[in-house]
Amino acid sequence: MSKPISIHKRRERIKHLGEQLSFRELTTEDKEFLSEALIQIGNGEDPASALDVKGTPGRKSGQEARDAEIRKEFAKIVMREQRKAGKKLTEIISEYGEYGSNIFGLTEETLKTYYQDED
Repeated sequence: MSKPISIHKRRERIKHLGEQLSFRELTTEDKEFLSEALIQIGNGEDPASALDVKGTPGRKSGQEARDAEIRKEFAKIVMREQRKAGKKLTEIISEYGEYGSNIFGLTEETLKTYYQDED
């Protein structure tokens, strides 16, 4: 089963489409997406729903989603560099997890998952 695309990535796609409109041809898929979304908006549907950027209950949106994505990438970079420096993964996770400095505001389990995503 494929992983759902984050609202941040969907918004980035829409921004990219807008940028592409001014200087190059869109793919058939992108044209169909924009056409359908604009028709739905014209018929009175909520633009966030039509453009597929409306968050669902319990999901982060907007700045929170971007902040979480940045924090995740930063945690991955720090852990990767610590591993390159010879530190054990368990030490890194203990140091930065909820029982250590908690600098990323992430649990040890989440940090472990992020590191596994790197592999």
